Amino acid sequence: MRYAISYVSTAKRSLSETEIRQILDDSEINNDKQNITGLLLYSEGNFFQIIEGNQQQIIQLYETIKDDSRHYNIIKLFGKEIQKEAFDGFKSDFISADARYSSDRLQNYKRYLEVLDKPTKNAVANILKAFIV
Repeated sequence: MRYAISYVSTAKRSLSETEIRQILDDSEINNDKQNITGLLLYSEGNFFQIIEGNQQQIIQLYETIKDDSRHYNIIKLFGKEIQKEAFDGFKSDFISADARYSSDRLQNYKRYLEVLDKPTKNAVANILKAFIV
Protein backbone atom coordinates (compact mmCIF):
# COMPACT_ATOMS: atom_id res chain seq x y z
CA MET A 1 0.00 0.00 0.00
CA ARG A 2 1.26 3.45 -0.91
CA TYR A 3 1.25 6.38 1.50
CA ALA A 4 1.01 10.08 0.67
CA ILE A 5 1.74 13.28 2.56
CA SER A 6 0.96 16.79 1.35
CA TYR A 7 2.02 20.10 2.84
CA VAL A 8 2.46 23.79 2.11
CA SER A 9 5.25 25.99 3.44
CA THR A 10 6.82 29.42 3.13
CA ALA A 11 10.26 29.82 1.59
CA LYS A 12 12.84 31.92 3.40
CA ARG A 13 13.02 35.35 1.79
CA SER A 14 16.75 34.95 1.22
CA LEU A 15 16.29 32.09 -1.27
CA SER A 16 17.26 33.08 -4.78
CA GLU A 17 15.53 31.84 -7.93
CA THR A 18 18.63 29.75 -8.64
CA GLU A 19 18.44 28.11 -5.20
CA ILE A 20 14.74 27.37 -5.66
CA ARG A 21 15.37 25.76 -9.03
CA GLN A 22 18.13 23.69 -7.41
CA ILE A 23 15.72 22.52 -4.69
CA LEU A 24 13.23 21.43 -7.36
CA ASP A 25 15.92 19.64 -9.37
CA ASP A 26 17.48 17.94 -6.33
CA SER A 27 14.08 16.79 -5.09
CA GLU A 28 13.27 15.24 -8.43
CA ILE A 29 16.61 13.41 -8.63
CA ASN A 30 16.58 12.18 -5.02
CA ASN A 31 12.95 11.08 -5.09
CA ASP A 32 13.37 9.25 -8.38
CA LYS A 33 16.25 7.27 -6.83
CA GLN A 34 14.02 6.22 -3.91
CA ASN A 35 10.88 5.39 -5.94
CA ILE A 36 9.08 8.37 -4.39
CA THR A 37 6.62 10.07 -6.67
CA GLY A 38 4.64 13.26 -6.32
CA LEU A 39 4.49 16.92 -7.12
CA LEU A 40 6.51 19.90 -5.88
CA LEU A 41 5.49 23.41 -6.84
CA TYR A 42 6.97 26.76 -5.91
CA SER A 43 5.12 30.02 -6.45
CA GLU A 44 5.35 33.49 -4.95
CA GLY A 45 7.30 32.46 -1.86
CA ASN A 46 5.45 29.22 -1.14
CA PHE A 47 6.02 25.53 -1.67
CA PHE A 48 3.29 22.94 -2.19
CA GLN A 49 4.24 19.28 -2.22
CA ILE A 50 2.66 15.86 -2.41
CA ILE A 51 4.99 12.90 -1.85
CA GLU A 52 3.97 9.27 -2.13
CA GLY A 53 5.68 5.95 -1.69
CA ASN A 54 6.42 3.42 1.04
CA GLN A 55 4.81 4.68 4.28
CA GLN A 56 7.93 4.51 6.47
CA GLN A 57 10.01 6.16 3.78
CA ILE A 58 7.48 8.97 3.24
CA ILE A 59 7.13 9.70 6.95
CA GLN A 60 10.92 9.80 7.30
CA LEU A 61 11.24 12.10 4.28
CA TYR A 62 8.57 14.42 5.68
CA GLU A 63 10.49 14.66 8.98
CA THR A 64 13.61 15.63 7.00
CA ILE A 65 11.61 18.20 5.03
CA LYS A 66 10.27 19.73 8.26
CA ASP A 67 13.86 20.21 9.51
CA ASP A 68 14.99 21.99 6.32
CA SER A 69 15.88 25.59 7.24
CA ARG A 70 15.07 26.89 3.74
CA HIS A 71 11.38 27.06 4.58
CA TYR A 72 9.04 27.55 7.56
CA ASN A 73 5.32 27.69 8.44
CA ILE A 74 4.99 24.08 7.32
CA ILE A 75 1.35 23.01 7.30
CA LYS A 76 0.59 19.35 6.75
CA LEU A 77 -2.54 19.02 4.64
CA PHE A 78 -2.85 15.26 4.86
CA GLY A 79 -1.02 12.03 5.51
CA LYS A 80 -2.86 8.90 4.42
CA GLU A 81 -2.75 5.55 2.72
CA ILE A 82 -3.69 5.61 -0.94
CA GLN A 83 -4.95 2.72 -3.04
CA LYS A 84 -2.68 3.40 -6.01
CA GLU A 85 -0.07 5.94 -6.92
CA ALA A 86 -1.32 9.13 -8.50
CA PHE A 87 1.92 10.08 -10.24
CA ASP A 88 3.84 8.21 -12.89
CA GLY A 89 6.98 10.07 -11.89
CA PHE A 90 8.11 13.04 -9.84
CA LYS A 91 6.99 16.40 -11.17
CA SER A 92 8.38 19.77 -10.15
CA ASP A 93 7.53 23.25 -11.35
CA PHE A 94 8.69 26.76 -10.68
CA ILE A 95 5.84 29.20 -11.20
CA SER A 96 6.98 32.81 -11.40
CA ALA A 97 4.93 35.97 -11.76
CA ASP A 98 5.81 36.15 -15.45
CA ALA A 99 5.24 32.45 -16.12
CA ARG A 100 1.81 31.67 -14.71
CA TYR A 101 0.15 28.51 -15.93
CA SER A 102 -3.22 28.12 -17.55
CA SER A 103 -6.26 26.20 -16.41
CA ASP A 104 -5.09 23.37 -18.71
CA ARG A 105 -2.04 22.94 -16.46
CA LEU A 106 -4.30 22.92 -13.38
CA GLN A 107 -6.48 20.23 -14.94
CA ASN A 108 -3.39 18.14 -15.65
CA TYR A 109 -2.32 18.32 -11.99
CA LYS A 110 -5.86 17.61 -10.78
CA ARG A 111 -5.87 14.44 -12.89
CA TYR A 112 -3.13 13.05 -10.64
CA LEU A 113 -5.31 13.52 -7.56
CA GLU A 114 -8.02 11.09 -8.63
CA VAL A 115 -6.78 8.40 -6.21
CA LEU A 116 -7.54 10.60 -3.19
CA ASP A 117 -10.87 10.58 -1.39
CA LYS A 118 -13.27 13.35 -2.43
CA PRO A 119 -12.78 15.77 0.52
CA THR A 120 -8.98 15.56 0.25
CA LYS A 121 -9.08 15.86 -3.53
CA ASN A 122 -11.25 18.99 -3.28
CA ALA A 123 -8.97 20.59 -0.67
CA VAL A 124 -5.84 19.94 -2.72
CA ALA A 125 -7.53 21.18 -5.91
CA ASN A 126 -8.34 24.47 -4.16
CA ILE A 127 -4.72 24.86 -3.07
CA LEU A 128 -3.52 24.12 -6.60
CA LYS A 129 -5.75 26.92 -7.89
CA ALA A 130 -3.94 29.37 -5.61
CA PHE A 131 -0.60 28.24 -7.03
CA ILE A 132 -1.46 28.03 -10.68
CA VAL A 133 -4.36 30.21 -11.74
